[in-house]
Amino acid sequence: MIYELDEIIVDVETPYQRLIIAETPAYGRALFLDGLIQSSEADECLWHEPLIHPAVLIHGNPKRVLVGGAGEGASCRELLRHPGIESIVAVDLDPAVVDACREHLPTWHRGSFDDPRVELRFEDVQQTLAQAADGSFDMIVLDITDPVDEGPSVDLFTVRFFTEVVRVLADDGIMVLQAGELDPHDMRVAKTVSATLDAVFSWGCLIKTYVPSFHALWSVRLAGKRSFEVEPADLEERIATLEGLRMYDLAGHRALLHIPKFLREQLAEPGGKIVSGETDQRLLAFQGGS
Repeated sequence: MIYELDEIIVDVETPYQRLIIAETPAYGRALFLDGLIQSSEADECLWHEPLIHPAVLIHGNPKRVLVGGAGEGASCRELLRHPGIESIVAVDLDPAVVDACREHLPTWHRGSFDDPRVELRFEDVQQTLAQAADGSFDMIVLDITDPVDEGPSVDLFTVRFFTEVVRVLADDGIMVLQAGELDPHDMRVAKTVSATLDAVFSWGCLIKTYVPSFHALWSVRLAGKRSFEVEPADLEERIATLEGLRMYDLAGHRALLHIPKFLREQLAEPGGKIVSGETDQRLLAFQGGS
């Protein structure tokens, strides 16, 4: 994909990745990491609202939340719309990204990093999990970068990692993970992510959202130690309590959960491989990127 840039605001090589924030004629201000777009001013709500609200409302009452990939602060922004959430541990590997977003992407975070319920940490989320007690979190959000070969997140899509997620998740907890592109021409990554999660969690469901600046249909995976009702009886009432939403409502919730028939059929076909750890993590490497 090629993006025209009107003005480059930030262009730095951090210890972990190349960070660019730029003005684009098509999507407004946008964040790029290692040449891949992460979110844009025009349509970031089409990513962050589906990432957060279905999982919160399907769970019903998460209080303690871990966010892996604090990034722009928009995931925390959406979580803070829910008054029942008491604490958020927001973790990011790269302080340069968070600092740049705090300065140059104010409409993404809207001060969420300064909310007293948010504890911001700069560390590998694997370290966060290792130090956490069993059952520490009611909800875990993994808004991490794609498992691109040599990227900073390739170790985080393995059975070994998800086993630690299960350990620190409450028995009625829910995890939400950005799970990559739903590419009808190549479903290997989607199948592999699904197979790996299914090897660890007893319940899961798939959400899809189209983000124009991604030029792709993107997937979000929910997972838990127990089953959840994906459309609670009072879902519409729960949604009505939230203010300032741009895309998420009851019809939107149903649309997010509806996977087109031909994609369901492809996902059901054999081909997913369980990624256990270092020896086979490269199975997840994206071919080319987005």
